[in-house]
Amino acid sequence: MTEKNIADRSSRPSRPSKLALANVRVFDGTSLRPPSTVIIDGSHIGNANTDGKPVPTYDAQGKTLLPGLIDSHAHPMNADHLEALTRYGITTAVNAFCPDPAFCTSLLNHPGLTSLLTASFIATSPNSTHAKLVGPSSPLLIHNTSQIPEWVGRQVAQGADFIKVVGSAPGPGLLQAAQTALTEAAHAAGWRVVLHAASRAAYEQGLAAGADQIHHAPLDVAVSGALLESFARKRRDVVVCPTLTMMRATVEAIGGNKLSFAAATETVARLHRAGVTILAGSDANLQPGTPAQVQFGSSLHDELENLVAAGLSPVEALNAATVLPARYFGLEDRGVVREGMLADLLLVDGDPTVDIRASRNVVKVWVRGVEFDSQHA
Repeated sequence: MTEKNIADRSSRPSRPSKLALANVRVFDGTSLRPPSTVIIDGSHIGNANTDGKPVPTYDAQGKTLLPGLIDSHAHPMNADHLEALTRYGITTAVNAFCPDPAFCTSLLNHPGLTSLLTASFIATSPNSTHAKLVGPSSPLLIHNTSQIPEWVGRQVAQGADFIKVVGSAPGPGLLQAAQTALTEAAHAAGWRVVLHAASRAAYEQGLAAGADQIHHAPLDVAVSGALLESFARKRRDVVVCPTLTMMRATVEAIGGNKLSFAAATETVARLHRAGVTILAGSDANLQPGTPAQVQFGSSLHDELENLVAAGLSPVEALNAATVLPARYFGLEDRGVVREGMLADLLLVDGDPTVDIRASRNVVKVWVRGVEFDSQHA
């Protein structure tokens, strides 16, 4: 699969050009501006002043121009997955699991397709459920806390953009001391820590460890009480990506009385009311053996609708998929429509600041100035 991904990289058009997008209503993070012109100048947004020089123009007829969407949690494996993400206006995605550095690198820099941030290999212990991916004796696992600095250094050297830690509580996995040591080692190296947590106990451990982001939402008991107060005290430091779409799919796939999607949605509602930053992530994957499979692309729009149903406004949901993930993943060149930023853009029909479902009405997508060609895909 690695070789095919590399081959696919050179098979798409890759040359951005100059284009004036006339009569677009730009989403500025709070509302839609009056119709104006945005210039795509190569891979970036250019100056609207063209000095009288002729520029090819596309008349958007008052449609809405959004920053390209950012999916903060996905698991693409090939160019088809990247194409599906791009088709739905997702110009950046966070690849939340990297089983092999060479394979993950093969998914990078595909012209005109979704660009990726890449996680480390998952930090977990030999006795955890996730250890089954490699076997309990694998050197990729954390066997004792003394190896943590070296483990983190190796992940950084291999190209990880952040460190992913698996919180397994109340099941077997990394103990609190190990999670804290991993977070401290990652922060010492200048790297963010994203913690996987699908239970209240795992949330508690992640927050105590000092993780920068907690992904997924509890499917047992909603966050409340002292834990919610701890989030409120740390709300400037910790963000949550609840992946409600995956949480719902997991409950539907597994069933039973032990899993509760209501706990996940109530957690998001409570965190939002407490002022905790929420990011939009789909957990899109088509891998056999996962708790549930979630489609690439369309699922992020499902997630936006789930976030609105949990209490976010449509504007807040849009920010959860644009400016906020850009900020909290350190992507200073995207997330807003402004001169000098990457020309990662999504044109939609309708007003998603009023009805979030309008984000699905994709008209055109540009990734670093290259228009997505659905016919080529």
